[in-house]
Amino acid sequence: MVPWMGQRVGGRTMRVLVTVKAYPTVGQSDGEAVCVAGVRLDGDEPSWIRLWPVGFRELSATEQFRKWQVIEVEASRSTKDRRPESFRPNLSTLQPLEDIKSLQNWKRRREALGGLLGQTTLCDLMRVQEQPNAPSLGLVKVRPGATAEIVDGPIWSPDKESLAQFHAAPNLFRHKALPPLKPPAYQVRYAWRCLDAHCPGHNHASCDWEVGAAALNWQRRYPDVRPHLLNNFGDGIIGDGKDTYFFVGNQHQRPRSFLVLGAFYPKALNVQR
Repeated sequence: MVPWMGQRVGGRTMRVLVTVKAYPTVGQSDGEAVCVAGVRLDGDEPSWIRLWPVGFRELSATEQFRKWQVIEVEASRSTKDRRPESFRPNLSTLQPLEDIKSLQNWKRRREALGGLLGQTTLCDLMRVQEQPNAPSLGLVKVRPGATAEIVDGPIWSPDKESLAQFHAAPNLFRHKALPPLKPPAYQVRYAWRCLDAHCPGHNHASCDWEVGAAALNWQRRYPDVRPHLLNNFGDGIIGDGKDTYFFVGNQHQRPRSFLVLGAFYPKALNVQR
């Protein structure tokens, strides 16, 4: 069990369908942490939530939840992040519940997302960032014709590599060392347009942990992982016959700068090109 990270203030128990697990980062104050986002199911209507920091690799095997799994966790408003969806979780209260993991369950996922599915466009989200309490998360429709390419992953500085080694070492709460976190060898970058009538086009590398992990792990299986990444996270997500939406979220210090955090990509009922 992972202890409460930081001072605990006025939390409440929330029921969340996890839709995003971003690739882990390492920092001085929060250690190795994952940004988790999803849909709150404990209100009258589904609403977005961001949970940070989540020391995911510190969790026990029974606590390590999947994307599209419902969890219960106590969380409180972040005192360091002004974005309205941002909460700080008390990981000692975490309980993984129902797992909608099968790709055959797109209908159930769509029902859980409710009116959040395609509620806005990325261009709209960027435009409203000067307003107070502007939304920082969304699930936006991707127009047909999007493309994907494989690009080199980020290069970490020696200081960041040392920090990753430090946070992977045994500590007071975890007596076993973890494999040090590494940057993904490759990333999948999308060129795409949202449904805004005047969309100039967007270009983003995916921050999805699943993509980054595949870029590292598949190197043991394939001499060249790039065509396999492109097949799975390119055509497999934005290819013909897909009704594709991107989960997007902005950066705390750069609110007009959004990232692709993951995708919702069921089969399209009527394919129009």
